[in-house]
Amino acid sequence: MALNNKVCTYRVTHETLYHYSSNVSQSQHFAHLTPRNTAVQKVLEHRLVCHPSPTEHTELQDYFGNFSCSFLINEPHDELSVTSSSMIEVQITDAQILHHSQAWENALHLDHYQLEPPEIAEMRLPSPYVECLPQTAAFAAQCFTPGRPWSEAMLELTRKIYNDFTYDPQATTVSTPVQEVFENKRGVCQDFAHLMLSCLRSLKLPARYVSGYILNEPPPGVEKLMGSDASHAWIESWSPEMGWTGFDPTNGKMANHEFMTLAWGRDYMDVTPLRGVVLGGGTHKPEVKVNVSRLD
Repeated sequence: MALNNKVCTYRVTHETLYHYSSNVSQSQHFAHLTPRNTAVQKVLEHRLVCHPSPTEHTELQDYFGNFSCSFLINEPHDELSVTSSSMIEVQITDAQILHHSQAWENALHLDHYQLEPPEIAEMRLPSPYVECLPQTAAFAAQCFTPGRPWSEAMLELTRKIYNDFTYDPQATTVSTPVQEVFENKRGVCQDFAHLMLSCLRSLKLPARYVSGYILNEPPPGVEKLMGSDASHAWIESWSPEMGWTGFDPTNGKMANHEFMTLAWGRDYMDVTPLRGVVLGGGTHKPEVKVNVSRLD
């Protein structure tokens, strides 16, 4: 996709609140809540605030180049809030790839794995949350017919998942297998991203999981995008001509300037926004609030 000199600027607030039924004496947490700088995205500001304040705080960059942090809280607490605030600038792109895309087979390179950069080669393989299945290979093969342009086949698969599957927050959990999602035809953005990854990797096409946010400002009479005002997930697939390009099966569209990237990896477990271990605490359930607003 070609770039132009127009940009969109966004303010994103992502708050996670834990209420514990009894005191937590100590907790250790790991967060992927810092947006990435990419070819089309620039992070202008970012701040992460925790209450209670951490005793120790370490900023890290993981294997995939994502920014993350680890923090330890030693004081007793029955509530924890973690708030990420960011200002992000995203460049507007001209989506013209459907008119000049090479055949999808050019992205296979079946005889040259040893020459590929690891960040491409490893995204052809199954991962803990993404199995390569005969069913998903057959499902994808309906779109990836011989000689078809890569971007045309990618967009049809994106729309096929959108049309054939139902968005249902009650149908799955974080650990629901791809095969179950495929059989039940229901799930959320994480499930549909894992499903599309399984489809592509089953054909030996490289694809990675992306976490982030979507702008939610539909015009009057237009339905709100699924995943808006919440953490969202989509995929990026690689081709020699286009490089890494984003597709969102939850909404049946390409990822454009309305998408803000947090992190990417093999699947959800590589980029979980917030996870940790606690001593004590009893029962708890996280409450997550996300707000995305356009500033320009």
